[in-house]
Amino acid sequence: MLGYIFKIDKIIVIEFTNYSNDIQSSYNSYINQALVYKNNYINQQNTILNLQNSINKNNNFELLHKISNEKVNNLEKIISLKPNQTNIQYVEVLSYDNLNDFSKVILDTNLREDNSIRALATTDGYSAGIVVQEYNKVIAYLNPNNKCNYAVFIGKNSAPGITSGTNKNGEMIIKHVPIWYKVNLNDEVITSGMDNIFPKGLKLGTVSSIKENSTTKTIFVKAYKNILSNKYFYIINKK
Repeated sequence: MLGYIFKIDKIIVIEFTNYSNDIQSSYNSYINQALVYKNNYINQQNTILNLQNSINKNNNFELLHKISNEKVNNLEKIISLKPNQTNIQYVEVLSYDNLNDFSKVILDTNLREDNSIRALATTDGYSAGIVVQEYNKVIAYLNPNNKCNYAVFIGKNSAPGITSGTNKNGEMIIKHVPIWYKVNLNDEVITSGMDNIFPKGLKLGTVSSIKENSTTKTIFVKAYKNILSNKYFYIINKK
């Protein structure tokens, strides 16, 4: 009754409410500070890590782009052509055209509908095969394929010949070499550019053996590159 008369209960409630408000205010302030810390430090750290990862990726892409440009420039130097005489296109092998023939592959590109035959080179500048448009597919006949025919020069005497696939030992076969041309073992074989397909100067390999026929020679060549294991190539379009 005295508490009711002198309103002591109201005084207690007011004091308790003030104390509770102070606690709630301190709690909210702590939470806000924690969120600010999280935003300023933890999220900032994540942002920095993401930016660093992006920078590293960009640096890798820049390096790959630089390497690709250097490869194209080196290839242009190898084929020794004047500017604007060729167009070089980077391509990837999608799949085999037939599962029982590893030397005939489908490339991830499109060519204009015509009967032109284009040159195929490795990314480090070696002769790899020929490219044709067949229906709606771009087909590459790689060097081991007997339909991969293009003109080459052999040795210092530039003996002419035509590629004709590979033998059972994996050596490239060069046919129709005139009998009167002198060819030596270890002579280097390069594209001649006489077929209007390849530019002159792409390397194939070196002579490993020679077979003399009645009017011609057949040359067997140990190739510099294992073309069948390559995933990426350049198509060279002569203008």
